Amino acid sequence: MATRIYTDIPEDTRTWTEHRKWLSANDDKAWAEMFYLTFIPFFFAYNAMIQMTGWLDAGNVWHVAQNLLMWFPYCIILPLILRRNSGIVWYRSWWFKFQLYIAVIVFFMTYFHTEYFFQVLGMRYRFDHVTLYLDSQLLGPDQGSALANHERIPIGMYLNTMAFFTVYHIAGVVVIRRCYNLSRALNASARALTFTLAVIASAFFFAWSETFLYMTAPASKNVWYIDVPTMLALGSWFYSLDFLCTFPNIYRLDERPDHAPWSYFRILIEACGVSMIVLLLDDLWVAILGANFMGL
Repeated sequence: MATRIYTDIPEDTRTWTEHRKWLSANDDKAWAEMFYLTFIPFFFAYNAMIQMTGWLDAGNVWHVAQNLLMWFPYCIILPLILRRNSGIVWYRSWWFKFQLYIAVIVFFMTYFHTEYFFQVLGMRYRFDHVTLYLDSQLLGPDQGSALANHERIPIGMYLNTMAFFTVYHIAGVVVIRRCYNLSRALNASARALTFTLAVIASAFFFAWSETFLYMTAPASKNVWYIDVPTMLALGSWFYSLDFLCTFPNIYRLDERPDHAPWSYFRILIEACGVSMIVLLLDDLWVAILGANFMGL
């Protein structure tokens, strides 16, 4: 069989270390995973500060700025500096590919999928001092009454979600890999089942945890669910559809040495495709169970 040559991918300088239990065998990816795991305590501390001070709703400029500060310096500037001598140019490094992927899914899932959260799950946004919004004009609540009903999406929430999704996807992928590695001595079917169960459990956990941990008293004046107990019990399964698709897809990003490293084109195609699949699953859920399955 002829060796496949990926002519669209420049020669890569990746190195590999096998037999890691939690982190990727791809050394560049493993570094990024370990680095973004250190972002988690900063993420919680920053969110706690913003919620306690009430700065989440403080006018357009600060609303955008404080969400940008939660994500951009730690997740973009720091790895750009720390990996400058890695031997891999920054725009081909795994951390940059990962952030590009996250940016694509965050845009589509915030712009389109959040409309389902408003109408199906009873989520509400209230930012009295913010006037810059960006969401679907046709999908979701009627634009004429959406603002009065707290069903519009401030621009700053896109940046906010970049930080949230960075945490979820790094932690989720690391846990999924650990579970999968525990099954390596089993046959192929058992390994596939283990991987599938790990994805399902991780997806539900992060969907449930966001509601349980973030919809706290300090934050509830800006972001809340009409019925939190029902959201935790039922709505979390709807939310988990996002991660059921994105977790295994990001897991595959430059994971194996016998596969070509992902180009920008492939990252965009994969991320856009996954976003479309999630949108279809959301709509099929509503078609089967109805938009009022939570009894709102």
